Amino acid sequence: MAGRFDFPDAKTTAGEISRNFGYWQDIAIKHPVLVTHHGRPRVVVLSSDEYFKLCARKDIAPGEAQTDPVVDGVSTLSAHMLEGFVWLDADLRVRALNSVAAANMGLDVDEAVTLDFELLAKTNESMASLVSWLRRVQRTSEAVRFEMAGVTGSGRSYSMCAFPFRGGVAYTYLQETEIRDLRRLAGRWRAELDAVNALYEVAVLRLNPSGYIEEANDFLSESLGFSRSELARARLIDIITPADRDEIAAGLRDIASGAKSKFIGVCSLMLKASGQTRLKISCTPILHDGVCAAIAMVGVEA
Repeated sequence: MAGRFDFPDAKTTAGEISRNFGYWQDIAIKHPVLVTHHGRPRVVVLSSDEYFKLCARKDIAPGEAQTDPVVDGVSTLSAHMLEGFVWLDADLRVRALNSVAAANMGLDVDEAVTLDFELLAKTNESMASLVSWLRRVQRTSEAVRFEMAGVTGSGRSYSMCAFPFRGGVAYTYLQETEIRDLRRLAGRWRAELDAVNALYEVAVLRLNPSGYIEEANDFLSESLGFSRSELARARLIDIITPADRDEIAAGLRDIASGAKSKFIGVCSLMLKASGQTRLKISCTPILHDGVCAAIAMVGVEA
């Protein structure tokens, strides 16, 4: 049976269809799509026209094609999605939803299926905005993507995708509050780093856990007389004067092992031509899943 799907865009994985549901919905309108889970055929997504044709066939036993929409292939697929999934009829009453969406509403699935979005929109501004987008989908028969605040007033933000679905409309959504917060933090960090580098008095570098320089700013490289590419291949300890190496090496080991969350010290760095420059340095770990993935270091002339 799976041989019937041996042509381009005839089959996909559950993970892929959850990430790009709009695309695969368009493909399913043209021809059925086999969805696999861990390499095994799981469900087939097909157009409503094809589905109703199957329902009307005389050679199918009564009840065999009358699948409950809550337990049909799409609902089975939505149950494995990380995104929330809600299907509403033409009057914007909930017909089906997955557990992610129900949990986000603070209801169980049976309670959520009784919701009337038009009624809720009369007393909730965010719900009114959502209803406006859903009505637009119904008018245009086109999918739309948009962002909105949560309807529960939690301060969370969501990335939404709404599309025509089985005589009504459906939407998927994913909370992006943490992603937005990280983007804001990244923007602030970039601005602060640009400000530090513009001052041209602070050395900034990043080491891997073994102590090799991965990146250094212009101030440090020009102060030492090395190019940034030359520093990127160097081990920090090798350009520290012998008298300071043991102390700095021990501090870096403590940071990399997690024994310390910061290290402050003073050391002399050797210049490429001759001589040395003395810096007061501060080091902290860059963590990934609780483990030191790199070491951030800044230094000023001592």
